[in-house]
Amino acid sequence: MPPITMVFVITGLAVFVQAMFFLGIGANAAEGKKSPIVSAGWIALVAGIVDLIVGIYITAARPIDADPSLLLAGLIAFYGLFFIALGLTEILDLDLRVVGNLAIPTAILPLAWLNFFSGSTTFTLILIWWVIAFLSIALTTYGKMKPKVLGIILMITAIFTFFLIPVLLVLGVAIP
Repeated sequence: MPPITMVFVITGLAVFVQAMFFLGIGANAAEGKKSPIVSAGWIALVAGIVDLIVGIYITAARPIDADPSLLLAGLIAFYGLFFIALGLTEILDLDLRVVGNLAIPTAILPLAWLNFFSGSTTFTLILIWWVIAFLSIALTTYGKMKPKVLGIILMITAIFTFFLIPVLLVLGVAIP
């Protein structure tokens, strides 16, 4: 499980920084500096790259014969591509509606993995919460949801779906 812990921690940090920005905390550029969204974009880009690397590692390090880890690698790829696109969009100051469009399949298609997590209530609930988070991103990019509401959703996402898992694992608590 260690590679997955990396995904949770690094992607969680990227989500946390996005949440802070959308909550308006540190969202204004200091005089003569670029918008903080550029820094948030770099963090998201690194998270996406790490996600893809971990997905490739899981694929390469596991035997192919019916190893369920390969299914997990596919799920990680969804999120890796999303965070790479988000990061580049923020860094290059592109139209975020494209990221909103990408958020829709990123929200819905991973529901196919519900059976993969059927033995874990925690991971099932996380996957369902991510549907809400990603659809909220789409709504916000099209002006249908206030950015601060997205910030609250992303902060909940960072704390309870990304940070909590590695903390519980470090403390030796079984994930239900």
